[in-house]
Amino acid sequence: MSAGFLLGERQTMPWQSPTLPFVLRQLLYGVSWGELDYLFVDLPPGTADLQVQLFREVKLHGALVVVGPQDVAHLDAKKLVTLLRDANVPLLGGVENMAGLVCPHCNERIELFPPVAAERSLWHDGVRRLVSIPLDPALAQLNGGPPPVFDELAAQLDRALA
Repeated sequence: MSAGFLLGERQTMPWQSPTLPFVLRQLLYGVSWGELDYLFVDLPPGTADLQVQLFREVKLHGALVVVGPQDVAHLDAKKLVTLLRDANVPLLGGVENMAGLVCPHCNERIELFPPVAAERSLWHDGVRRLVSIPLDPALAQLNGGPPPVFDELAAQLDRALA
């Protein structure tokens, strides 16, 4: 489900404070989710009103931080970790997205981004890296179920929530 389904094709999402509760409640309670093991709420990066409103609306059993390999992504994620801790939301761990690229010709791993300085890294702050997902054209072409790396992530989440 996406907030984009509540809008016209060219309409932008007005994320101002007065509209947030309506949109959030519609997505959380106005959708027939069926039997769930997990409900993931994918939020835009940052520590804005949307995140705070979500914390007010529902008790979260845990948060998963997704971060790219860029320095600025780690700095933003660290701010989110502080917000989560201040809101008493358990941090289950982190997912590293765009974690390199495997060359389709020689199978050598290529790091596309410069390494993050250790002291600026989310992992340096004690966030447990649950899984690293590389840039992989094969993942983008999957159209029949989740990629295999999701099985690993699900197992990690089961252990973290146990």
